[in-house]
Amino acid sequence: MSKFYLLIATLNLLDLIAVLSAKFWSINKNPIFLAITIICFGGAGFFFALSLKYEGVAITNILWIAISVILMTFIGYFLFKETITILQFIGIALITAGLILVNLK
Repeated sequence: MSKFYLLIATLNLLDLIAVLSAKFWSINKNPIFLAITIICFGGAGFFFALSLKYEGVAITNILWIAISVILMTFIGYFLFKETITILQFIGIALITAGLILVNLK
C-alpha cells in the first residue's frame, strides 16, 4: 500500500471517529465527545494536508469525501438504525464506481 493510501485511510478513520463522537455528543451532551470530535477533525485536516504531497487536491478530496459518505452511511444504518432508501443505495453504488474510475491510472 502506498503512503498516499495509508494517509487517506488514516484521514477517513479520524473523520469517522469525529463524526461518531459528534453524534454521541448530540445525543447525551457529554463534553468528552465534543473534545474527541474537535481533536479528530483537526487530525483529519492534518492528514489531508500531508496527503497533498502525493496527489492533487481534487483526487485527495474526492477520495476523502466519497469514502466518508460510504462509511458514514453504513455506520448510520448498522449502529444508529437509520434507513437507506433505494435512491441512496444507488447513489452509494455510483460513488463506489466513481472511486474505482478515479483510481484507474
